[in-house]
Amino acid sequence: MPSAGMVAADTNVWARAYLNDDLAQALKARASLAEARSAGGVFVPLLVLAELSWVLRGRWDRGRVLEAIESLLQTRGVTVESSAVARKALESCRKSASGFADHLIAEIAFAAGAGEVITFDKAFGRVAGVRRLK
Repeated sequence: MPSAGMVAADTNVWARAYLNDDLAQALKARASLAEARSAGGVFVPLLVLAELSWVLRGRWDRGRVLEAIESLLQTRGVTVESSAVARKALESCRKSASGFADHLIAEIAFAAGAGEVITFDKAFGRVAGVRRLK
């Protein structure tokens, strides 16, 4: 559970820190995140993980995106919302051709008690508990 001294960073802060596509913003993002990690910590909502996976996937290959997400889950001073759900999504994604955000959606749904996820996505439809609509 996040504490009052904890900071949450928007997806664009994480994206700048990872992508380094705007040097001034990248330096500011990394410095701010490092400061927050050493102070009260940084909270990462699951929605930010999903958005970050989409942003990074636009620039990086799938393996590198999954490594970045795994690294974030293991970073000292970072608290990911429902980290067990995020880890399950990461594990499931590594066994499939579909994207991390799809697996995160499924794992959130399963954790909330859903018995099935429906999709039009062919690759995602092959995942256990997911049914493709045809």
